[in-house]
Amino acid sequence: MNHRVAAAVCAAAFLSAPAPVSAAPQRQPACYNATYLARDHSLVKTGKNETPVARFDAPLDALAYVPATERFWAISGDQVISFDGTGRVTKRAPIPAALQQRNTTSAAAGTKDRWIVRTDREVVTYRMPALKELERHEIDGPGADILLAPLIADWDLHGGKLYTIADGRLLTIDPHTGTAKPIATPTGLPTTGTFGAITIDPRGTLHALHDQTGSGYDVKLSNPTTATATATTRPAASSDAAECPEAWDYGDADAPYPTSRVRNGPRHKITDGLALGRTVTPESDAVKQDQDDALARPATVEPDGKLSVDITVTNQTGHKALLAAWHDLDGNGRFDDRDLATATVNSGKRTVTLTWNTRPGTSTLRIRLYGGPHGYNAPAPKPTGPADSGEVEDHPITTRSAPPAKDEDKDQQLDLKNLAGPAPAAVPDQGAPPVPVPLPEQKHHPVAANARPHEKDRLPLTWTVFVALLVPAASVAARAAAKRGSR
Repeated sequence: MNHRVAAAVCAAAFLSAPAPVSAAPQRQPACYNATYLARDHSLVKTGKNETPVARFDAPLDALAYVPATERFWAISGDQVISFDGTGRVTKRAPIPAALQQRNTTSAAAGTKDRWIVRTDREVVTYRMPALKELERHEIDGPGADILLAPLIADWDLHGGKLYTIADGRLLTIDPHTGTAKPIATPTGLPTTGTFGAITIDPRGTLHALHDQTGSGYDVKLSNPTTATATATTRPAASSDAAECPEAWDYGDADAPYPTSRVRNGPRHKITDGLALGRTVTPESDAVKQDQDDALARPATVEPDGKLSVDITVTNQTGHKALLAAWHDLDGNGRFDDRDLATATVNSGKRTVTLTWNTRPGTSTLRIRLYGGPHGYNAPAPKPTGPADSGEVEDHPITTRSAPPAKDEDKDQQLDLKNLAGPAPAAVPDQGAPPVPVPLPEQKHHPVAANARPHEKDRLPLTWTVFVALLVPAASVAARAAAKRGSR
């Protein structure tokens, strides 16, 4: 590659376009994508490993997370308390009269600004944080006898109904009427004892922990005929559980690239220890307010014409993650298979470099990080659709064309007459070494700031050989002339 072509290639620069004007930032939930388990006085955060959170003066009961208050609510001793995800108590209040006659293990669920609690034979709904009673209904119907004979240790809300397990059966309760109804007897569930910790995830799977054995079970509410035992077994103990809402991260590219949920835009369930850059913003849908910080430096073009992007990745999951990025090479408004580059990311915080062949123009770069507590073992990554963990970022980038070469940058013509330098003024001493012949001054061409260093300009090989032969020949001729003159 001659120096004019190299300079033209190096002059192309890929610069991050200005960030789009963002809407007002959404309020981030205080707790998301986490399940908390209470055992007597202790509160732990569950996951790959249990993380101790706090210890309270009295055992916790009727534990639930109320999203509107961004706090957990529970009964502790003779008080109703609220606390955050670190276990810091933020409010205490006397137990309402309706809850003073409760069973020693009371069920509870939270939704919006509601705390739905079971007393001895009733389901009571409170508005929080005022702890104002809104509804109270006696539990009755075909499932009432099943529910009231053994203790209802916990329940959770899904699709407007409360779900619980008693006597080996799955039952629903209408919180607005108190009507209880058995809907299935899942095979594999214990038929005795209580399930003190029950949560239901957004996909409709009920997770239950059996107090007497410490074994966990999953029941899909869409087909509740079978209960699947989970791999995790905890110590047998009276327990309670609450699940924080799910939070997702979305892309924020301009149209025509899909970003919203209704268009099946890319979205990742936020995962502890797995992020692009340093920050992840929980969102309810795609919005123009992401704090994108994955790019370690502006995208640049290498001397060989390839786009080079340095991406900062944090992976503290203990498993390998997958980094995938699409650069819309032809600017057709789609992320095609040929636009994809991937890299495996080991544990730790590191910078990963991805490259593409490219051309001048305005385009979009979509970056997705997959992984989670169990690593990445899903099918090939896609530029759209959901992922159970990780993060997504969209970055507009612009390629600037190289400026045309100037006349002054053209190759200098060699002066053949003066190639050997001026004639010597006097005959040199025969024993003296040859005098170095000065060469014409070389002119160096400017290189773009983001280009790699190049070799210094030099004479073509053919002329170099010619000069090497000519200089000794001139010296020999001068010596011969000196001998003839001395005779």
